Amino acid sequence: MWQGKGRSDNKNPNQNRKEEKDSGRKFIDNHPARQAAGQKSTGKLEVAGGTGVSHSDREAALNKQILVYHESQPADTGNDWMFKLKEDSMQFLAEQRGVQLHEIYRESIYKKGIETLIDKIFGSLQRFMFEFNQIAGGTDLQVTGTISGDVTEVTRYNQFREAEETKTYFRARLSTKYYSLTVRGADGCVEFYLVPTNLVIALSKTEKEFHPMAIMQVKITDAGMMWRMADGVPPCDSLDDLCMWLFSNLVQETKAASRAERDEEDE
Repeated sequence: MWQGKGRSDNKNPNQNRKEEKDSGRKFIDNHPARQAAGQKSTGKLEVAGGTGVSHSDREAALNKQILVYHESQPADTGNDWMFKLKEDSMQFLAEQRGVQLHEIYRESIYKKGIETLIDKIFGSLQRFMFEFNQIAGGTDLQVTGTISGDVTEVTRYNQFREAEETKTYFRARLSTKYYSLTVRGADGCVEFYLVPTNLVIALSKTEKEFHPMAIMQVKITDAGMMWRMADGVPPCDSLDDLCMWLFSNLVQETKAASRAERDEEDE
């Protein structure tokens, strides 16, 4: 089930909350394009697997929103040069990659959506971290957190050890003495990894050796941004539920590692 936070009609707040609960679908944000343009969502919820809306119609609606995003960017007097520089650069990137300009804008909107989503997730995890450290500070269980933003990594080298391929992820991380919970997002999904802290510096190279503990799929339509957990793991109805599950796993794995280390010392 796709989750998110969409538009609200002019109804009684209690009625809105009841309908939102009954629907089982919650939008997490307005469409990133309209966020940038300062507009409110006016689209209708698209239900995954629903009928009555063709793929071409959905693409047309999305392209229309991309066009709105493109045309509604503010161009203050002092920022005209930057607006033009960005426009020229978007065109350059489209030509360089041999794709249509609207594809570049579409990627830009998804990138902004992923960043917004990870910001929200990290905010919840950080809140848990501050509260948990009231009892865990100065111990093996103490949690620290950082949000790195965009991190570009070399994913493939040629025979001369020159970079042949790179990948950019939007990253955040919570760490204890033994384990790190890594959150990384790109290309319409957010992945969550739990890896030993002493290996986390290798980023994707290390993560390839581990299966993600969860994968969040992200979808943006003319109605807004939605998400769901791949394979329903973990089963959750909100970002807070997801973050509680992630934080609990980090703490439990840290406890197990700390206990195992102390048992070895006692032998």
